Amino acid sequence: MTRKVLFPQLQGGHGTNRGNPEPKPASKEDPDQRPVCTSIGKQQRQQQQQHRWETLLFMRPKSKLATHIVPAAHGFAFEVKASSHFRIVDLEGQQVVDFMAWALPYTRSTDCEHFSASYTRYALGGLAAPQEGECLYSNRDRKMFTLVADTVRTHDLLFMACNPGFYSRQGQPDHRSCATNFAEAMAPWGMEHWSDVIDPFNVFQNTPYYTLKALNSSKPGDYVEMRAEMDTVCAVSSCPYTGGGFNGGNVTRVAVVTEVVEDED
Repeated sequence: MTRKVLFPQLQGGHGTNRGNPEPKPASKEDPDQRPVCTSIGKQQRQQQQQHRWETLLFMRPKSKLATHIVPAAHGFAFEVKASSHFRIVDLEGQQVVDFMAWALPYTRSTDCEHFSASYTRYALGGLAAPQEGECLYSNRDRKMFTLVADTVRTHDLLFMACNPGFYSRQGQPDHRSCATNFAEAMAPWGMEHWSDVIDPFNVFQNTPYYTLKALNSSKPGDYVEMRAEMDTVCAVSSCPYTGGGFNGGNVTRVAVVTEVVEDED
């Protein structure tokens, strides 16, 4: 099927104009047909699916893994060195994870280099999120991350992070939000207020057509894996929003798995 190109004038970006992918409802996907599975027995396949997120695809010598479980509706920040890999994992399914990143050293100044959803959209030539082998770009038009593995292939580069103002308008001024989650997680690096957050990469969020159809595309154990192209501090938020069936109506925990490369002796 030929993909619809919404903005042909954007074809001058760094990548191919891919248009917008067709929504892929989770309910129609056969878990036995995921690319990670090979021609092995069903029981082995199920075990492989259950634990596949625990091992990075590309390991370097003398490296090990560190796993952090992010509680439901909370955030977590972590540093990643250039060429290292990390995964964002949906542990229980149907959970959107907002992702942001800043080049190190982090500063609150206006010239701070950070992930840019708009630069990434332009570089990729449309509204669709990156596919495997494509990159996330910074506000200086530099590659920040390469997407090396993706078991869902449905994400969002359009929506902002939910914030206190968003919930206050709905009569929920004390509701947790992605923006405040980021501010809390980034406080050790110097972030002082949720207004300092940037537009996120909304992992596992299916909104390519601004529709409420098939919002929740991820299943337990689904993940994205990225390789850092520069030294960065990254932050994730288990999105607290549940309106309209978002996040399956039930916010759940997620995991971040990072590759830790030990210093040479």
